[in-house]
Amino acid sequence: MNYHMYPRILTILLFALSLASCRKYVEDAPVQGQRVLVYTDDYRALMDNPDKQEVALGMAPQLSCDDLDLADPAIASYVSGNTIQQAMYTWAKPFYQVDQSDYDWNTLYSAMYVYNVVINGVLGSKGGDLTLRNDLLGEALIQRAFTYFMLVNTYARQYDASTAAKDPGVPVLLKPALFVDLTRASVQATYDRILADIRQAIPLLPGVQQINSRAGKAAAYALLSKVYLNMRDFANAAVYADSTLAISGNLYDYNTAVAANPYIFPAQFNDVQVLLRKVPRQTFGAPQLSQSLLNLLGTKDLRYMLFVRTGDNFYPAFSGMGFWPRNNYAGYPDASAVGLTVNETWLIKAECLARGGKKDEAVAMLNTLRKFRFLPADYVDLTAATADDALQLVVDERRREFFGTGLRWFDQRRLDKDPLFAKAMVRTLNGTTYTLASGSNSFVFPLAPMLIAQNPELKQNP
Repeated sequence: MNYHMYPRILTILLFALSLASCRKYVEDAPVQGQRVLVYTDDYRALMDNPDKQEVALGMAPQLSCDDLDLADPAIASYVSGNTIQQAMYTWAKPFYQVDQSDYDWNTLYSAMYVYNVVINGVLGSKGGDLTLRNDLLGEALIQRAFTYFMLVNTYARQYDASTAAKDPGVPVLLKPALFVDLTRASVQATYDRILADIRQAIPLLPGVQQINSRAGKAAAYALLSKVYLNMRDFANAAVYADSTLAISGNLYDYNTAVAANPYIFPAQFNDVQVLLRKVPRQTFGAPQLSQSLLNLLGTKDLRYMLFVRTGDNFYPAFSGMGFWPRNNYAGYPDASAVGLTVNETWLIKAECLARGGKKDEAVAMLNTLRKFRFLPADYVDLTAATADDALQLVVDERRREFFGTGLRWFDQRRLDKDPLFAKAMVRTLNGTTYTLASGSNSFVFPLAPMLIAQNPELKQNP
């Protein structure tokens, strides 16, 4: 990946950095005579910018989900000194004060501007063959779809077919314009755009890419499967999980990492499970794990051995155990895989099988994955007496597989629509008890007051 090409496209990068989520963040028109995008290679360089294309949400999902329990007084004091983190942890609204920006929103819409530049311009570029131009168009469409998927599942209500047409979603921007109307599309319209982008991209893309920060067909099918899972369309989620795994179905054996001395865990670029590399924009530095998670994980699970450390390894130090992210194993800066992966797609298929009454097939998929998550001497097959038992096993396995990354928050959102899993979450901070009730509006993150003030057409979440 040639990151040194970026100076050739300073004009567009400047726009992307300046846009920062809304029309009033950008006041400067282009300077006459500056270089604009002309050649296909310019668009290739633009899409290979890791600071834009590989960044997902920050610490809000990590702090809000039930993976963490910041019970230690040192962490409780630390969090209480940061109004944003405290609000995220206690599901308070707003997260941000009137003079504070939401950098998750800004970062994702800034990236959206780049994708719209590519989608609207790459086919007319010079110097590249049609295959490369189509590839870039497909990549940008998948990146835009993934970004809208993150946005709508952060700032809007969980998809519900009975209300999605009227629930406020997020602004859907399809052109790289400086001054735009930010009226929120409905949740349904946002999902319709996500699905349309993915379907348009699939025939344009190769099966897999040489670099997993670029989307291929496997990533596109994985995203399609994930979107349908969130829509509770389990039949389609299963179909596209199969399409993904037929192209790229390799799971990483954690025994390989544990056999090394010291433990060596691959960076995302070298992980066969990663289909589209995404990293959190920011993570919480003292992620004390909840006892419920530790009980579920147990001490013989290789995920415990690899990704859990005592609290004296973090700042501030705390009693108990903390999440030890994968960047501590990489030979260069990396972070948790929160993009599209084989292991998540694998578990989506297992969930769809369980929901379809195929309990034995679902459990067989779980056992295939779990053999890579335990030392052979510690491994025991799972069994399920009923389809509901199998579904519970899948949900538990998802929590084990992705704990600490923030992905659990999105499972909690969607599973709150499921009577089998919907329940209140209770936590205490500095002696005060906070409750996230089933069906609560606090499953939807608030828009920053600054955004509302600058863009009156945006309407705040309830």
